[in-house]
Amino acid sequence: MPIICTSDYTISDFNDAISLSGYISSNLAHTQIYNPDNDSYTPSWSTTNLVLTPQLFVTSTANDIIATAAVTSVDWYINSESAENKITTSGAYALSGTKSHIVTVSQNVLAGLNNIKYICVISYHDSTTNLDLTHKMDVTFTRVSSGSGITTAVCVATDGNIFKNDGITSLKATCDLYRGSTVDNTNVTYQWYMKDSSQTTDAGGGIGWKRLTNTSNVYTGVTTREITIYADAVPSLGVFKCIITDTDSTSNTYNGIFFDTVTFTDLSDPIQMTIVSSGGDRFLNGQGSTTLTAKLFRGGVEIDPLAQNNGTQEYTYKWYKYDSTGTQVLNWGSTGVHYRPGKTISIGSNDVDGKATFRCEAE
Repeated sequence: MPIICTSDYTISDFNDAISLSGYISSNLAHTQIYNPDNDSYTPSWSTTNLVLTPQLFVTSTANDIIATAAVTSVDWYINSESAENKITTSGAYALSGTKSHIVTVSQNVLAGLNNIKYICVISYHDSTTNLDLTHKMDVTFTRVSSGSGITTAVCVATDGNIFKNDGITSLKATCDLYRGSTVDNTNVTYQWYMKDSSQTTDAGGGIGWKRLTNTSNVYTGVTTREITIYADAVPSLGVFKCIITDTDSTSNTYNGIFFDTVTFTDLSDPIQMTIVSSGGDRFLNGQGSTTLTAKLFRGGVEIDPLAQNNGTQEYTYKWYKYDSTGTQVLNWGSTGVHYRPGKTISIGSNDVDGKATFRCEAE
């Protein structure tokens, strides 16, 4: 049966009010490369300002509601939600937009830091239930030093990563190989992959990753630095990986492989999935358990609930597990079965070794 929608588990706060989802869009890559030889940054945020734009949606709808009256406040913080870390228009930062919700960073604030996390806290008033909801999002930027000749791949969603309506038919992503702060696009090859739980053999991108071939109106440019991804390629959520191979026989990284990933979301599909957890998303000291439930929505209304049709489900649900390296775990269901079935599944501490991602596919 065809997959109608899919979702990876992320933090969910579910109650009797509406369910919210959100994203932080960035105009620049999440990695900044520092060259100590000339004290330069690529990209330099002082030359091309970093702009962070939060977007908020009622689950399974395509309209960004961040600027509506229902959003009562938007607050930004650096690394932790404390008063001293709250962002205001001052120094390297400027707030703009109807809710002062857009952050512009005009300096290379990663100087001397390995990474920095920006936290966005949105307050939303649900007029139907008269409840006040808080939705939190964050995005992390990392500084990589090139002083020791570090080589790394960096993926960027150049046109944004959300298909929001029928007017957006395709989006692009690029992946570049950086040597220090310089892009190397000579004597290298590119190959794009898409996370696909049915891929149980390694096609070059690892188990759980499908090797892409150019397909009209699905994805093109799969062996170049820039891939074009069409809405039909993304069933709710699509994770793409680019692998760059160094083919220069004179290079000290000859035959070396470098990769990065980028995620696209389709908020205009007829059916959307969100995953909720009964026990949160964190286990402590190897202890913990939770139940994950896949909820389907069409037009903002839940379909195929647990109590429907005397407990029978209209759709088939399959859960796959990816380990901390992003590789699919085979035989997770049983020998020869790589998924666990059911609208809900129980996850225990034995299922999580450091970090694990659980992907649900509805058919």
